[in-house]
Amino acid sequence: MEPVPDPTFDAGTYGRSFADVYDSWYPADATTTGAVEEVARLAGPGGGVLELGVGTGRLALPLAERGFAVTGIDAAAPMLDQLSAKDPEAQVVRALADVGAPDGTEAFAPWPDGPFDVVLAACNLICNLTDARAQADCIAGAAARLRPGGHLVVEAFVPAPLTAGPQLAASEVRADAVVLIATDADPETGVVVGQHVELRDGVPARLRPWRIRVAAPEEIDAWAAAAGLELVARRETWGPDGPPSDGLVSTYRRP
Repeated sequence: MEPVPDPTFDAGTYGRSFADVYDSWYPADATTTGAVEEVARLAGPGGGVLELGVGTGRLALPLAERGFAVTGIDAAAPMLDQLSAKDPEAQVVRALADVGAPDGTEAFAPWPDGPFDVVLAACNLICNLTDARAQADCIAGAAARLRPGGHLVVEAFVPAPLTAGPQLAASEVRADAVVLIATDADPETGVVVGQHVELRDGVPARLRPWRIRVAAPEEIDAWAAAAGLELVARRETWGPDGPPSDGLVSTYRRP
């Protein structure tokens, strides 16, 4: 039996929840620089890059400033609004993806034509798609837009065993604020529903909902192989000698 989609979550939920704080919560750092360097190396001088889940442009803008032809798509309009504010001359060609079905299966429709030298799915983008079918479709769509010899780069955390049922943890504790993370995981499906709960003195509580489906490296490999891609590298760093990633960086090549 097919799972019943939850209409309160879709591929744009994360972006809508965190757009206003994304740059302050996740500022550019050495990992950002390493990711940009690795994508630049794979794309080659003046190459074309497509970033899935471009967000506020943390990676796309530095690449565009270095002369790469960068296209970014995102399922959350508030994220693209933040990017537009930082990129008024539209160095990054950007488009709002049609989220479509609540299960996220249309997360990146319509796709840009391409072809591209690199398609980038960074920062656990693949896990923000809410079921395995959507994740497989994303990999297939990316593969179809690579030129021969092009690369798909997927950064995704290494999944730990999931514990069923609600969990609560504190991610930030200050004199004037507390940020809690509430989660509810389903080990059978790999789906985790969460809320970042912000409690700030004198300010109404703020809920930032999100939903992910944990994708194991073996699953991603299988989807890539089915799309005609070959795994050429998997590291815990961006590039052979780069800074550490927050997860694993898997690089696939279109023959």
